[in-house]
Amino acid sequence: QVVTEAVKQGLNPLENRTSSRLHTNWNFGSAFFFAGTVVTTIGYGTIAPRTAGGQMFCVVYALFGIPFNIIVLSQVGKNLSLWCKQFGKCLVKKGMKKRMAKVVTIIFFLVMGIIVFLGIPPLVFINTECWTYGEGVYYAFISLSTIGFGDFVVGSERCTHPFEGFRALVYFWIIFGLAWLSLLINLLISLLEDTEKKIAKDLQKKLQHRKERSQETALKQEVQKSVPKHETSVI
Repeated sequence: QVVTEAVKQGLNPLENRTSSRLHTNWNFGSAFFFAGTVVTTIGYGTIAPRTAGGQMFCVVYALFGIPFNIIVLSQVGKNLSLWCKQFGKCLVKKGMKKRMAKVVTIIFFLVMGIIVFLGIPPLVFINTECWTYGEGVYYAFISLSTIGFGDFVVGSERCTHPFEGFRALVYFWIIFGLAWLSLLINLLISLLEDTEKKIAKDLQKKLQHRKERSQETALKQEVQKSVPKHETSVI
């Protein structure tokens, strides 16, 4: 508990106290990483401003930073979306049906995203954070889904000392990971909307066909009623 409080206060209790240099968690890389967790609304909670001035600045920064971050994610997502469309068009040109091309595009970007954003980073975390591969995958998913429990955070318990900007690099991984996840959700929504439209169209056709048959039956009955009945006698 004491160690946790020290970390929250911005101190790094794992460093050597006899060192002439003051070690805190508020170096440039960590501060950059903290700023990124604020604007992405992940909010791990392992580091937080403690002074009144820092807290007020954090509020103002978040008010402007979160919308700006959404704009950045939107632009990154648009670029990824263009790549998706180009990939889908290439599949259609090769003779694949449009719907099937959309499904293949979703599967392709799903698999590639899982490899790049959920599969490879844990291999790095094994060496830098002393985590297991499963813990690395767990941290990656919790971060990219913006849940951010804070039970696992890069740089909190290092077993090695990577370069100074390591946590800043992790922030860029989070940004592109969020854009990928947003793109994947948009593709799934688009596919579901197309499926819904197709189901609605088929249902409308069935109802229209049923209505036409009902009108034809009613018309036949009216015609039969309007024709006079002739009695015939056999002599």
